[in-house]
Amino acid sequence: MTRQAAAPNVTIAAQGDEHGHRLVLTGPGNTEPLVLEIVEQSVLRQHGARFGHTVARVLHMWQRGGRLPLDDADRSLRALAEAGRILLTRSLRNARDVYGELGERMDEWCPAWRDPDAAVPVVHVQRGAPQVLPWEMLPLFDLNWNGGAKDSTQLWSAARAFPGLSAIVERGMEQPAGAAAPGLRTSGGRLPLRFLWHAEYPGARGELGFFRSRDGIRLDGPYPGDEVPYPGTVSFAEQLADPTLGTDGLRARHVHQVLHMSCHTTVATRDSGAEDPLVFHLASENGETSDVSVEKVLGGLFPAWDRAPGGAGMPLVFLNACSTAVQDPFSLGSLLEPFDYNRNPGVIGTVARLPDRLAEAFSRRFYETLLAGHTTGEALHAAKWDLLHARRNPLGLLYVLYGDSTLRVHPLPVGAA
Repeated sequence: MTRQAAAPNVTIAAQGDEHGHRLVLTGPGNTEPLVLEIVEQSVLRQHGARFGHTVARVLHMWQRGGRLPLDDADRSLRALAEAGRILLTRSLRNARDVYGELGERMDEWCPAWRDPDAAVPVVHVQRGAPQVLPWEMLPLFDLNWNGGAKDSTQLWSAARAFPGLSAIVERGMEQPAGAAAPGLRTSGGRLPLRFLWHAEYPGARGELGFFRSRDGIRLDGPYPGDEVPYPGTVSFAEQLADPTLGTDGLRARHVHQVLHMSCHTTVATRDSGAEDPLVFHLASENGETSDVSVEKVLGGLFPAWDRAPGGAGMPLVFLNACSTAVQDPFSLGSLLEPFDYNRNPGVIGTVARLPDRLAEAFSRRFYETLLAGHTTGEALHAAKWDLLHARRNPLGLLYVLYGDSTLRVHPLPVGAA
């Protein structure tokens, strides 16, 4: 399988002063950076919301569980590319000046973007204002592409115009200064994984079967269970702050390395009047429900951090939950707040409501690749292309990685390839 580049090919940073706001794109070595002058953050979000409406429209074409007709796949990518060009035109105050250079620089800094056998380029988006732009879904490698794929090979080539498929895009999270690159440690030859779910979803039940079938996974859950309510005697915030803590309040000998959530979510705008605008909805097989409010988790982190012992590494978080784009296509940025402040090394999430079975297929491929010794970025890249190759479905573009793309499992689980 293709490996990712050893260092970022492109770094995107935000700057701002009395002269306005800018995005600074820097390539490897001492190359001259490319400066994109952007509109105010509030205006940028409005433009992002319009782009989100296009994402919702193309998602209707990606809902099928089987293989997509070529025309539908091509038309959806064409609509996405056009919406991306519109978003850039509206968002960049110097769009006319940099339009040609933007594509040229991306091609120069990521020369292997066309080659499926070369090291996968890495785009690192620093923490800050650039997070609001959907970098994964902008046709940065071919801003002139406008559809017309005649067969699957041409479709795959066209899909590489989008960084979400031709590169690994990692978005910065809060990390302590000088922190060493974390890893996912196995315990007794298995990867400890805690599974939270909404049992009414067939995809969540399929994921449970997969986790149980893998010898390399030490499964904790599912929660809530028929006999085990969630979060139990301690809060979600306490379990987040202390990854050794069980629902009974007792500490395990191993540290959970992955927190996987397969559930329903509520995502509302902050001015909607909702008491809890951001909520994860969990349920057991017998219908016992449990809601995890982001607001309440944030309120409980201070005392939870105070009680948690130091030294335990934080788990990777996989939010394979449906998320509707209300204000902009990256409303997930709010759902990941607790994990960002908690300094979890990485969060994988979705930017729209996904078909249940496709989300299950995606996570299976991700974990198979991760458990085989590849990085988080490589595993995501493989899962995205698995959907595109097997089903002609570009739905993998909707998966976003916040944090460190170089996370990998070490040592490998027993029996791993």
